[in-house]
Amino acid sequence: MKAVFIYFSWACFFSWIVFGLLALNHHHLIFLFTDDAAHARLTDFYHAFGGLGPTLGAIIICFVLWAKNGRRKLTRQLAIRKMNTKAWFFALSPFVYLLLALPIDYLISNKWFSWNEYRIINQLNDPVNLFYWLMPSFFYGMFEEPGWRGFLLPWLQKRFSAMNATIILTLFWFCWHIPSFFYRYDLSVPMIVGFLIGLFAGAVVLTFLYNYTKGSLLAVIIWHLTWDIVSIAGKDGNLSAIMSTIIMVIAVVILIVYKWRNLSPFSPTTISDSILPGY
Repeated sequence: MKAVFIYFSWACFFSWIVFGLLALNHHHLIFLFTDDAAHARLTDFYHAFGGLGPTLGAIIICFVLWAKNGRRKLTRQLAIRKMNTKAWFFALSPFVYLLLALPIDYLISNKWFSWNEYRIINQLNDPVNLFYWLMPSFFYGMFEEPGWRGFLLPWLQKRFSAMNATIILTLFWFCWHIPSFFYRYDLSVPMIVGFLIGLFAGAVVLTFLYNYTKGSLLAVIIWHLTWDIVSIAGKDGNLSAIMSTIIMVIAVVILIVYKWRNLSPFSPTTISDSILPGY
C-alpha cells in the first residue's frame, strides 16, 4: 500500500493548495478576490485547477514505480481501440440519465426544466462566463481519472476484489474532496453523507466501465466529463438529485448482476508490479 499513499499524498498536495487558498478566501482569512454570487464564475475558474492533482500524483507515482516506462502505463490506457459500440454508449450514458431525469422532474415540479432560464440566471450568455462555468467540468473530468482509475483502481485490484478496491478508492476520493467542502458545498452532515453515497455509486459505475473496457482510461474520462457537464446543468433544481438517484440504482444493479468480485462481465483490470520491491 506504500504506492497508494505516495500517490494520494501528491494528489492532495497539488489539489489542496488550490482548495485551501479558496477556502481561506471564502472565510475572509486571506483576500484573493471577492467571493460572492456575482463572482461565482471566478471561483469556478480557480477551482478548476484543483482537478490537476490526481493526474500529477499519478505521473509522479508511475515514474517512481516504473521509471521511464511509467508514462506509458497511463497513456496506453487512452487507446481508442478499447472502445466498442457498447463502451461508447456506457461512456456517454450521463446524457441518457439527463434525458430520463427531465420527464421525472416535470412530474415532480409540474413544469419543464427551462434551459433558457438557467442560461440567464447563470449569465451564460457571456462567453467568458460560459468558459469559466465549463472549466471545472473539463478539468475534473479529464484530470481526475488518470489518478483514480488510471493508477489507483488497477493497483488496488491487484490485491482486492473489484468491490473492495472501489470501497477503498471511494474513501481516498472522499478525503481528497474534504477541503473543497469549506467553500464549494453546504457543509452539513446530510450533505456530507449524501455526497459520500453519491461518490460511492459513481465509483461503482466507473469500476464497471473500467473493467468492462478492460482498462480504458478514455472511457472513464468521457463518462466523468459528461457527468460533470449534465450534473452542473441541473444543480439548481431537482435534476441533479434525480440523476444521482439514477446512478445509485445503476450501481445496485451492477452489484446484483456482476457480484462483488468483478463488478463487470470481465475480470478486474490490474496494473503490473513495480520494478521496486515493497510497493
